[in-house]
Amino acid sequence: MIERCPCCHAQLKQASVCRRCQADLQYVFRTEESSQYYMSQAVQYLLDNDIEKSCITINHSLYLQRTEVAVLFRDFLIHQQSQLVLDLLAQSELLLAKKTLYCVRQLLPYSQLLQQLDCFSNYLLLKN
Repeated sequence: MIERCPCCHAQLKQASVCRRCQADLQYVFRTEESSQYYMSQAVQYLLDNDIEKSCITINHSLYLQRTEVAVLFRDFLIHQQSQLVLDLLAQSELLLAKKTLYCVRQLLPYSQLLQQLDCFSNYLLLKN
């Protein structure tokens, strides 16, 4: 929950209007609630082993509000799925590895690790 008004930095209580600058903060609070909802949905999708939906919903959460918890969860997903991609590549499950990698790259498209994994999987696909 935000503690200060984003406009004037006055300390906030639970009011949807800032007492100092009279800024209407109801949309800020709704955005924060939506971000928390998407974060909890992402965790639930991971528990249900639906990684693709988990990746999509954590991106929605981060788009609305970049919290430390959401960033840590995204990084956890990347790490976990990178390990899975490596295991799939070791088992010669190249297409499944590419599909998994495609999903994970949506979380952090410019990640050097994910780009290297993509290049390596492309190399293995061409080799076979």
